[in-house]
Formats: sequence, C-alpha cells, structure tokens
Amino acid sequence: HNSHDLEDRVDLSSIPCVCVDAKGTSFRDDAIGVRPRSITGRTVTGASKWEILVHISDVSDVFCPDLFDLRIPYDPAPLRDIAERRGYSRYDLPFGPLHLMPPVALKALALTPANPTNEVSSVNRCVTLWAYIDEKSGELLDAGLERSITSAPFGFTYAGATTLLEGDATSADLSEDARRAKSILALVERNLSLWSEHQRQTSKAAAKRHERMAAKEIISQATSLLGNDGRGRSFQFSRGHQIVDSALDLYGYALTTLLRRAKAPIPSAPGRGTDRRGRLATAPLRRYVDAIAQRQALSVLCDYGGTPLTKKECNVVYQTAAKASDAINTVRSMKRGKSSDGTSNQRQDRFRLQKALERLEVHLASVGGGGKRQIVKAVSTGRENEVVLEGIGVTVKCLGVDGSLKPGEKVLVNVVALEPSKNRVRVELASRM
Repeated sequence: HNSHDLEDRVDLSSIPCVCVDAKGTSFRDDAIGVRPRSITGRTVTGASKWEILVHISDVSDVFCPDLFDLRIPYDPAPLRDIAERRGYSRYDLPFGPLHLMPPVALKALALTPANPTNEVSSVNRCVTLWAYIDEKSGELLDAGLERSITSAPFGFTYAGATTLLEGDATSADLSEDARRAKSILALVERNLSLWSEHQRQTSKAAAKRHERMAAKEIISQATSLLGNDGRGRSFQFSRGHQIVDSALDLYGYALTTLLRRAKAPIPSAPGRGTDRRGRLATAPLRRYVDAIAQRQALSVLCDYGGTPLTKKECNVVYQTAAKASDAINTVRSMKRGKSSDGTSNQRQDRFRLQKALERLEVHLASVGGGGKRQIVKAVSTGRENEVVLEGIGVTVKCLGVDGSLKPGEKVLVNVVALEPSKNRVRVELASRM
C-alpha cells in the first residue's frame, strides 16, 4: 500500500482476523485478531505476549462532517439525517427490517469477509482497539485506538466458530484458513476469558450481565417449545458467542476508560449508560449513538474528524436517541395490536397459550392426579419471581417464594390450578433445586 491508499492509517492488512456473527447477518461490523507484542515495540509488564485486536467498521465518512470537502466527494448529511431519525436498526417491525441507513450505504461501510473465489483479497477500513491483558490476573493493562486498514476476515457463525474450537477435526483435516482462524479464536478466547473473569469479580454490573446471558440461554431452552408452531427460538451462549461478547465488552470498556482519562464527554443513549455496562461504539452500523461515539473517540484519541463533541452536544445526542426509541416503540405497540392480515396478535397468543396448557394438562393426567397439585420443573426469568415451565414454555408468576428467585434458577413448582379453556394456570414453589 502507498501512503495515499492507507489514508494515514495503520496497516494491519497482513494480520489475519476473524468475524463471528449470527446466521443470516447481512452487514458485519466487527472482527477480532491478535498481534505479537514483539512487533509493536510496546513494553507492557505482566502482559501476555499477544496483543488483542478488536476491529470495528469505520463510519467516519458519514458521521464526521468536517471531512466533507476535504476528501469525501459527496455530502453525507442525508445519511446522517436518516440515521439520526431512525436511531437504531430494528428487525421486529410489522413491515420488515428498518436499517439505520439504506442497505447500499451499510454494504459500503460493512466489513467484507474473505472470499476464497476472489483472486484479489479485499481490505477493510476499521477503528481498531489494541489491548493487553495481564496473563495472571486478567486485568486490562494497556489499550489504545487506531485508524486501520485490516485484512478481509474469515467469516463464521457462532455455531461454526464453536464447532471449529470443539470439533474432532485434526489440523491435517482443516484447510489452511480454518487452521489460522482456529488459532486466532483460541488465543483471543484464552486472553478474553481471563479479562471477563476479572470483570465479574470486580464489577457487579459485569457479574449481573453474565448472569443474565446464562439465564437467557436456560430460559430460551425452556420456552423453545411454546406454541409448537416453529415460533420458539433457542438462544445458545456458545463459545463462539462468548468470544464475541467478551471482545465487544472489552472494546466498550477500554474506550470508556480512555475517554474518561482524556476528560471527554461520552455520548450515550437511554438504558445504555456506561455505569450499566452498556457497550460503547461497538455497533455503528446499527445504532446512531454508537456511530457518534466512534466519532468522539476518533476526535479525542486519534485527532481525526473534527473537534470533539461538547457535553451539551452529547446531551443532544442522548435526547435524539430517546426520541427515536420512543417512535420505534410506538410502531411496535401497533404491531402487537394488529397483524398484517388483520388478525389480532393477542388472539393468536391466547391460542398458543391454550394449546400449551392443554399439553401440560395431558402430561399431568398421564402421571396421575388429574392436573392438581402436580410437581413440574421450571426456571426463573429473574423478573418478580416469574418462572417458565420447562418443556411447555408457559411463563407464570410463582407463588409462595420467600425472597426472590435468581435469573436462570431451576426450581420445582406445584401446579395448583389449571384451566386451559380460560388460559389460567397457578403455581407455587415446591422446592429449589
């Protein structure tokens, strides 16, 4: 690359990286990699010999207005206006996905994964966090941000990455790209697991978030049979998912630390405060506030893209994000009221609940007791002693609990009342498992 191609970025195109996303992801915005500390010239006492790299797609062409007329041949203001109004990408609306920006713009900004059929390997423009983890305690020792050019990442789904790490295939059975990807994932996992454990031990917010994710997997498995109509979804907090989850947590945590150290205001959105372990600047293709946070980080930490935002301007970003969230929630409430064919979604939900309760009634009758005072397994959602009846998927408040149930806690409950025709079920705690 010549200096013009690099745009004054750090050239990381010779270092392989991996992106791991959910199946069906259209626009990839993050990747992970490692770099030997020996080639960086950095001296970090107690750190692993590997530097962790977390790459996030660079959206500065759109969200750094000072760049217009300097090197961008178009006015990105219309794209910024669209993102500001929408606030978030949403995938649960009655008329289909509503992306933060038009798909053609997202495709141009997203990371392009490696494609074995292409003779010419593509590169990506990223905002990269480099970080060093204490190999004994897991503490974050040093970190920094840099504008970079990265290689085309090896692309995997969460399940694919997990299979690569846990599968029985030997190195001889894997392609060269698969072997390199497996090595990267293993090295990143080893370092990030130390950091994540350190965070859970030192931060209540981090511990609670990990507990919620683990509980989400248990609850998802318990509810996956609800309705028996294909609508049940099973969430798995697999190794592939955990690696990405920890990498994005590290990115947000380190960026927050660096901005606070620089005494710079931090853009945020409702419910995503840094005190609640909300991530920062990790999804600029999906969240307006993350795009603005990236702009702030580039300005403060990389002296790029214009002057830093003031505290007042960050407050405006917060209010804008809140307004967009309220507008989307209004549309979601309309979705819950009527489906596209005019049938009440509430009526459909009641029908699925009735069928689930009928299955429970049949099960209880088959084991004796006629559906009265029968014990079944359940798992707590962590919300006001609410539990999910395992294998049935029905969510109900559990009576007779002394104190509160923890998210994901498994219990035995007595079914004390069951009337499927009235969508009525009452349970009380029998014992904690």
